[in-house]
Amino acid sequence: MNIGLAGWAINRCFKAKENPLKLVDLPKVAKEEFGLDRVELNSPFLESHDDDYLAAIKNAAEDAGVIMEGMAVDGTGDMSSPDEEKRAQAVANALAYFDVAEKLGLEYFRINTSGSPDGPPEMMDACIDSFRQLCAEGEKRGIKIATENHGGLSTNPTMMVKLILGVDSPAMATLPDFGNFPEEIILSGIAQIMPWAVGVHVKWTRRDRETREVLPGKRDIPALVKVAKQAGFDGTLFIEDGGPDPEQPHNGVLELKGALMACFNSSLV
Repeated sequence: MNIGLAGWAINRCFKAKENPLKLVDLPKVAKEEFGLDRVELNSPFLESHDDDYLAAIKNAAEDAGVIMEGMAVDGTGDMSSPDEEKRAQAVANALAYFDVAEKLGLEYFRINTSGSPDGPPEMMDACIDSFRQLCAEGEKRGIKIATENHGGLSTNPTMMVKLILGVDSPAMATLPDFGNFPEEIILSGIAQIMPWAVGVHVKWTRRDRETREVLPGKRDIPALVKVAKQAGFDGTLFIEDGGPDPEQPHNGVLELKGALMACFNSSLV
């Protein structure tokens, strides 16, 4: 397994009012500030879909010796909407990222399910249909579509598996997040969705089962890495947690990097 930097770990740097970080500089920051040579991008920080802009990002990654593996895409719309017109627009919005991913040389991009774990069966049927359309394009382009345990239908790992099996495509993947399932099901939930993982988001965050509010304390990172290893995962663990101090994401990323490296050096994982 490898360790990488998800752009969201330092999202406050991109959102800073003074001298905000630019996505074109993320590869250099990952390499020089954190000693990491793999990154995951985030669509909210894209300034354009223009060829020249995307080429500049790709060139910056090549110059830094950094591999851009994927992108977490937000804001495309509701893939599980019962409103056919709204859902068709959401699918069209997501399809537009194939050109972006192809020009950047990405292996995957992430789309959220939306919906509700308590919704009617028609909601799951709609979600399956949406992802089938995306995966059909993904198969043509050689780009995977990943979905993450990130609210909506994906709150429930069993429903995530139902989605994956329903889509039934080699382009369909998961992006397990160590921080998003409730504490009580985190190990079993991650184990359920890990066989299809194209990458992993690593966080300390613990959540309450009912409210999903953040709990004090930290996740058991060695236990979660062990789950990934047992599933045969050999991809990248992307650090997506900059720690509790909004002014010090650097320290939070390095702390989590240290925890992951300790896992790699431990005979217990």
